Amino acid sequence: MKAKMPAPAISTSTSRRDRGRPRRTIPVGLSRLAFDALAGNGGAEAGPGRLQSAVRCYLGDRGADQAAWPYPAFLRGSRPQVDVEFELNVKDDLWHSFEAEASRQDVSPQQLLEHAAFYFAAELDAGRITQRILDDLEATES
Repeated sequence: MKAKMPAPAISTSTSRRDRGRPRRTIPVGLSRLAFDALAGNGGAEAGPGRLQSAVRCYLGDRGADQAAWPYPAFLRGSRPQVDVEFELNVKDDLWHSFEAEASRQDVSPQQLLEHAAFYFAAELDAGRITQRILDDLEATES
């Protein structure tokens, strides 16, 4: 029996550029591993907001020729594990683009969400590693 985490609070505030754009609430689920990687040091409350950022980041890197970008071929026949369920409040046009990309890659939106979460977490970690390298260089020069 899997333990389900209560749905984290999701901010429904919008920026000026998002006002008036239709939004929808999508029930989603991620594996515990993907959710924890996505939430990082922000804790469970950061996960839902970061998933929306992960979707934007993933779609933004479309065509960027990055090896880890497409959904892994060896996972295509598998079903994503769902340990953490919550609701994602997302703009309609962003979600439609994401669904279209999932269809283009011949995977479910759920599968692509899991992949986008790991992809985004890796991007966050890459930024942290880069900052550590710059900090080490600065300390060495001092």
